[in-house]
Amino acid sequence: MAHIATVGLQGIGMDALAEGRFILFPQGKVEVGWGCNGLDMAITVAFAGLFMGLIFKQTVLVIAKFIAIGIALALVANIPRLMLVSIAYIYWGKGWFQFWHGFWGGQVFSAILFTIYYYIVVLSTKDKPKTTSNGIAKN
Repeated sequence: MAHIATVGLQGIGMDALAEGRFILFPQGKVEVGWGCNGLDMAITVAFAGLFMGLIFKQTVLVIAKFIAIGIALALVANIPRLMLVSIAYIYWGKGWFQFWHGFWGGQVFSAILFTIYYYIVVLSTKDKPKTTSNGIAKN
């Protein structure tokens, strides 16, 4: 995750390099610890996918798709989170780092992640209009 977050930081013009589990800036370095790898959130969203699949009475294949999408989305969403926490640590000071790395910052990211995930699941479970062989919708 440190390497992927570093690529993201470089993509927005930041002077950052990855070295192992560290993101190096000219002003200092940030350690991406084990708890910042996104796996906890990926597991949580995977269980949410299972739960939502059961609630929406989906097939096993669709539930597996919900779980896979949730895991992928959680891991991808962890990248901007790491980028923001790293920027806060290096440039904004201890208070902003503690906010984004702590409970409230985690809640902001969780809310965004679960909102996006919810809409993906709901939109994929909506009934599609049935069509005839010539492509015309029938009621």
